[in-house]
Amino acid sequence: MPATLPTPPVPLNLRQIEVFHAIMIAGSLSGAARMLCVSQPAVSRVLATTESRLRMLMFERVRGRLQPTPEARGLFSEVESILEGVRRFNALAADLVGGSQGELSLVSSPSFSEWLIPVAIKRFRARYPDVRIKYRPLPFDSLLPHVLLGHADLAISSMPPPPSANAAARAIGHSFIECAVPERHPLAQAEAVSATDLVGQTFIGYGRDTPFGRLTADFFAASGLPLRADIEIRSTPEAMGLVREGVGVALIEAFGARRPATDGVVLKPLVPRLAHRIYLIHTNVSPLSAMAKEFLAVFKRLLKQEGRDSALALTLPEHPGEDVPVRAPRP
Repeated sequence: MPATLPTPPVPLNLRQIEVFHAIMIAGSLSGAARMLCVSQPAVSRVLATTESRLRMLMFERVRGRLQPTPEARGLFSEVESILEGVRRFNALAADLVGGSQGELSLVSSPSFSEWLIPVAIKRFRARYPDVRIKYRPLPFDSLLPHVLLGHADLAISSMPPPPSANAAARAIGHSFIECAVPERHPLAQAEAVSATDLVGQTFIGYGRDTPFGRLTADFFAASGLPLRADIEIRSTPEAMGLVREGVGVALIEAFGARRPATDGVVLKPLVPRLAHRIYLIHTNVSPLSAMAKEFLAVFKRLLKQEGRDSALALTLPEHPGEDVPVRAPRP
């Protein structure tokens, strides 16, 4: 007959390990009960279950006190690291809820990278200085894949993404396309700029395959004029750099310009006004993190504040999820 193998022990749960640790520290069942804020019978029952699961005696009574067995002493050397990990876990959870630690990853359309997103990050960091932030401006076609692959908690986009079963997008605000001209340019004195005013000017424009490029093309087409960019750019920061150097005039995303000073650049509203929505994009596979929600709240307050002082109102078809009044940003 082959020898019968001993029955393997049953793994302990965290509560049983915690009770074992308390008994080792206190040296008695009553002391462990006080440490854990439970009754002595409850500690005794957990100890009995622990010894039954491990198939070994953990303590012996010696002159009224519990004396740990050599096996218990051997296990105790591993307990501290386990409970320290639990303490770190709970501390991190408390920090995340309180906002004192954590990480936030976000991406945006490049046109928001010079002013809008930096100001939002500054305000967010003032409230949560210990939160680590990863920020990257990306071309429009890269925003949705970045979010779906889990590389970003959220994206701020100038246009809605293509339909995706795993992504959610909603409008959270509005902005405008405006004309950036050098401060000594003749158009700097105009109250507003039309498509015909741009005829004969060195025109800096977005590529036709970009969201703003398509908006700009529609603006010219409405006046019966063809769109011809003398210098093609991909985002607002590039256009602003060229206008500052006096190269030409540009139609830019208004929130992309630095303010209050624009370093020799004057922003002029277009006639007719050319508006677009600002979109939040995130995965719908999992909810937004606490930090992502906090950043979104800061961002939405910034959009609302920047639109509050303008008397220009814009009528756009309402979208589900629209929660910011339609206002023109301050030039």
